[in-house]
Amino acid sequence: MGHLLRYQPFKGLYLLYVFSTALVRVPWWCIRYLRPHNRPRSSWSLWQAVLVDLHREVLFPIVLDIGYREAAPQVVQELTDAQGVWIEGLADNSTAFCGEIRRAANINGVRPEKVLAFWLFKPGTGTSVDLKAKEGEKVAMHMHGGGFIMGSGHPENAAVQLSVGLVAHTKSVSRILEVDYRLSAAPPDKPVNPFPAAVLDSLAAYRYLIHDLGFDPSNITVIGDSAGGNIALALVRHLVENHLPDLPPPGRFVICSAWLDIFETRKSDPGASHNRNNKSDMLGVSVAYSRSAYLGALKKDSEIEARTNRYVAPGSVPDELAKDSYVGFPRTFVSAGEAEYIYTDSVVLADRMEADGVEVRRDFPLDAIHDYMSFPWFEPERTKGIKRLANWLDESND
Repeated sequence: MGHLLRYQPFKGLYLLYVFSTALVRVPWWCIRYLRPHNRPRSSWSLWQAVLVDLHREVLFPIVLDIGYREAAPQVVQELTDAQGVWIEGLADNSTAFCGEIRRAANINGVRPEKVLAFWLFKPGTGTSVDLKAKEGEKVAMHMHGGGFIMGSGHPENAAVQLSVGLVAHTKSVSRILEVDYRLSAAPPDKPVNPFPAAVLDSLAAYRYLIHDLGFDPSNITVIGDSAGGNIALALVRHLVENHLPDLPPPGRFVICSAWLDIFETRKSDPGASHNRNNKSDMLGVSVAYSRSAYLGALKKDSEIEARTNRYVAPGSVPDELAKDSYVGFPRTFVSAGEAEYIYTDSVVLADRMEADGVEVRRDFPLDAIHDYMSFPWFEPERTKGIKRLANWLDESND
């Protein structure tokens, strides 16, 4: 049935049904949540409570049911306070295309490709003709969220709101590079771009910052949120573990609401956030499609191996196998909403990093939802969180 919903008239009938029922459900949610103690979190506003339910019960299920995918632009148009660039992919014989990334690429039939990226500048500064790094300039690059299957690095896409807020509030970083990495898909859609396609795109962008623009790696901050946090973590791990002489690890790492336990190995624990927060977050839909799309043939090759692969499922790796797996990582800002479905993923990550000697700043605000800094309607929590991140970035860049 899911496959039929991709096509008319079934798609149209399905959307008509969903939005018709939403016309009934939304007013009911408004009435139900009039009293704060009826809301999933009593500190939330009526607006926040209704929008969380709307995303979980209506909007996100639509994405999975009808297979929504955004078409990648082929022409970089003029933008306000932003600039698009095409970045050359790694050469197939590049020394950076190595280790677990190359092994997985061979299994999944993935190869480096050119990648589209977008520069976001501070509001009102316009665009920069010369993108070369200035002496001592600090920069950030961001991998957006979207479950590996949706979202875009385009400045007008909702997935870049974290960067839009951050570049406006930080004093030390005047521009952020948004990587419009390849999105994955699985049946009933045509399978495309499994791991490590997105990581290869991010690696190409990182190389571009250092070799094409001249940024010092110590002045680069790698940022990833949600599924983009998984991608960003794999990128940093690749740089740390392979000791690439021409691509040292970044100076800082920011990971927000990262989806790391993609096999949901802690779901059987009643105290895990997957059970405790299943009604106080937007993530209520099945993750099977996203997981299958990202793993590709890795799961078919060996699901047991995929479950213990620290590059694709670092949060699913058992504690005994995770020991020493973060040695050498840069100072890290770990953020997650205490009310989110995958909150436990971030707590486990912070614990493991600290156990391996990484300097970690934890930021787990009470009652905040998944990826809350990416949603302008989740105020004032969003702006407060972005300011805390901006302050940490400015302090660590001193």
